[in-house]
Amino acid sequence: MVSYQRMLRLLNRGDNGVSRWAVEASTQRECDMNMTDRNVKSIFGRLAEQNKDLGESLTVRSFHAGEVVAQANDMARSLFLVASGRVQLYRTTRDGRRFVIATLGPGSLFGEDSMLGGEGPDTYAVALEPGSLWIMPRKKAIEMSSTDAMFGFGLMQAMGHRLMEAENRLEQIAYSTISSRLAALLLELAADDPHNVVHATHQELADMLGTWRETISKTLQDFRRRGLVASGRRKLTLLDKEGLELEAGGLT
Repeated sequence: MVSYQRMLRLLNRGDNGVSRWAVEASTQRECDMNMTDRNVKSIFGRLAEQNKDLGESLTVRSFHAGEVVAQANDMARSLFLVASGRVQLYRTTRDGRRFVIATLGPGSLFGEDSMLGGEGPDTYAVALEPGSLWIMPRKKAIEMSSTDAMFGFGLMQAMGHRLMEAENRLEQIAYSTISSRLAALLLELAADDPHNVVHATHQELADMLGTWRETISKTLQDFRRRGLVASGRRKLTLLDKEGLELEAGGLT
């Protein structure tokens, strides 16, 4: 377990070397903070600064791309916060295929089933890129949710966001074509890459969209023919982002 003091130095240090949470705590204006401060990561950090017992209960774990960072039994025991990087949640079908249920970035929570008193479906979390997690034991998460209003607000906000994403995903599956969904996914995955490169295999893209690899391969072949993308080993380069945005329609 990373120590409380070191966790704050590693994760809450600003560009000028001064702890953001220390500055905020000194102002004593918790109730006046604006809505942009009310995200899960800032709430966790603020509470860890103010409550030493909570800070020492948090484990900070780093991970590399492709690593399975949590399994179903882990999520039944702890609440996880993505501090940096991206994590994908998936389940496996009876025929062994993966079905991606969520792709989570910094500030996102998973493992909330642990607070409901039982294990949910067999869900796995795998890292898409290097990053880190904050891990809170189930007992401490339940205690904080019942005693701290801001912690409860953060949980509600994160779970509401997850529900909204799930509803959007269902709507896309029901009403959008594979071409438009794939175009939107490629744009999303390449959003933070300066060279517009997506590092994913055809099978991984199929898992994210809940379809077959052959369907993705055929659609990408059409994209290449139209000059929208170029392919390499385990990567795709977006050549025409405007064309992909048109293909995606209103999904971007």
